[in-house]
Amino acid sequence: MKNSLTALIIGLCSLIFFALGCTSNKPFRTNFTPCNPAQTVTNCANPVIESTPDYNLGFVEFDDQGWFWDTNQVKAVEQMIRTEAKIGQTNIAQGIVMFVFVHGWKNNAATNNDNVEMFRKTLAQLNTAEQIQTNHTARKVVGVYAGWRGLSATSDWFPPLAEELSFWERKNTAHKVGGYGALTELLVDLEGLQQDSNDSLATNAPRTELIIVGHSFGGGAVYSAISEIVNERFVQTVKQGKVLKPLGDQVILLNPAFEASRHFTLNQMAVSIGHYPANQRPVLSIFTSKGDWATHYFFPLGRFFSTWFEKNRDEEQKLANRQAVGWFQPFITHDLIYNTNAMALASQNSTLNVTTKKHELHGPAQMQATINNVHEQRKKWHPNNLNPATYYFDDSILKPKENYRPGDPFLIVSVDKKIMKDHDDIANPVLINFLEEYILFCQTDPKERSK
Repeated sequence: MKNSLTALIIGLCSLIFFALGCTSNKPFRTNFTPCNPAQTVTNCANPVIESTPDYNLGFVEFDDQGWFWDTNQVKAVEQMIRTEAKIGQTNIAQGIVMFVFVHGWKNNAATNNDNVEMFRKTLAQLNTAEQIQTNHTARKVVGVYAGWRGLSATSDWFPPLAEELSFWERKNTAHKVGGYGALTELLVDLEGLQQDSNDSLATNAPRTELIIVGHSFGGGAVYSAISEIVNERFVQTVKQGKVLKPLGDQVILLNPAFEASRHFTLNQMAVSIGHYPANQRPVLSIFTSKGDWATHYFFPLGRFFSTWFEKNRDEEQKLANRQAVGWFQPFITHDLIYNTNAMALASQNSTLNVTTKKHELHGPAQMQATINNVHEQRKKWHPNNLNPATYYFDDSILKPKENYRPGDPFLIVSVDKKIMKDHDDIANPVLINFLEEYILFCQTDPKERSK
């Protein structure tokens, strides 16, 4: 009986293996002529630079070994940034908003990819916010999309099965993308361009800002790429009573798929600080949906087998080594709660359309009220207060756990399913609007010329 069952399992695994095929192992972005893909333009397929009236978007792709597919992509994107920021032109140089996105599982850099579409919409929303705010001159918005082969397997028989079975193999590839140097090189180069821009700003021009966002395995890739740098900077800054800045200004990870044990050192550093600088803002924020079945179930299952022979000193360490960071309870600092009474408690600016009963992206008219509310919420952030504050946004409430110390720049947030339904639900209006609010909430004053 046992031998028959074993033979059946082997047979099924073999059948699945041979039924799977591989997705194309090549870059998508090969056209170096900048163009707007929303318009019907000859030779505008898969451009490395997408240029629109609202934003510019550049693509840099990585292969399965974590190398740049084509360093000419990097050169084109960096030149685009220099042009938009007018770097080196001291009398006219202007600050820009650089927004980097590293996609995750099941995605790539194809022009019609869902994550690419989502990123375009997010950049357009950020541009709207820049245009209508009144605190500083509006900055150009520049996006950088880091692409890799987030989906490696296909199947003519049952495509969803092929996608789900790629989970563990793509996790390993994501850590190569983040840990083998090229992604770190890109992010460090972008930070260098940020510094060059801020060094040559025109009088009264707002500073250039660098925001890095990773989703799913892309979140794991980002963390692998920056964790050692952030560790070093934590020692050099916060432990010396200075403000911590990670690589860039803000790092935001959505449903990241990496084990909690990778965050142990940074967490220990944070809790060891007796006094945070008064102007410290959140710099590393991790948001995980309560409905994220991939990191809740698939992830620990894979870690169970891959860590089978590893020794742990206690049960907590074993859990940290097997659970995704967003599910490890000792690290969670906040809950992000769907605000069922948003209009009464926050800005009276809910994204819920009372006619359609659906949430929508903010238009310019609504955006100003949102910005005003975020400025009010910012006033409640006081490092070293005895008790942490609760923050009310348009559709959500950011509520601290009892273990959170005000001023800790690392937030790990458990997210209501009505805000982010599951692992892949990062394009819905509730989440996008919240992220716009949160980026502004965490932002260093654009008029501040700090290095």
